[in-house]
Amino acid sequence: MKILIAGFKGDDNSAKILLDYIKKVCNEDILYLENDFEISSKQIEEKLLENYDNVLIFGQKPNTTNIYFENNAILEGKKLVTDYYYGALKENLEQYAYQVMNSYDAGKYLCNNVFFRALNFKQENNLKSKIAFIHIPTIDNIEDMNRLSSSIKDYIETLCEEKK
Repeated sequence: MKILIAGFKGDDNSAKILLDYIKKVCNEDILYLENDFEISSKQIEEKLLENYDNVLIFGQKPNTTNIYFENNAILEGKKLVTDYYYGALKENLEQYAYQVMNSYDAGKYLCNNVFFRALNFKQENNLKSKIAFIHIPTIDNIEDMNRLSSSIKDYIETLCEEKK
């Protein structure tokens, strides 16, 4: 199982901090995305060429303590929908007492842009990768980063076991 975990850079960005906590679970690749529309799009597209089975992209969502699974991205009137199955990840996070919500609005900024670009690149290049975008709370709204990272690590381990 080939896995890519991505999140945006920034010392106080909860996605970057989560990636720092995750490190390596089972040989997955970790990508720190630049906070720039063009650069982050190129970064994710270049990595997608490596044919990952699963791609988990994390971004931060302000003013919430919930975790949001993004189901689509919209750019310039075009809507792209992910085929990622969030069920097992949802169960895992709920076991760690997180509130998990489905979302159909990835925002209007970098998160939506990189998710759209990833889904579009997958479609245009007929890639098999399953691409997820997960919004986590900002760092000041995460009670325990160790608990959150443990839940994500446990999920990654289950993905790694799938193809053994």
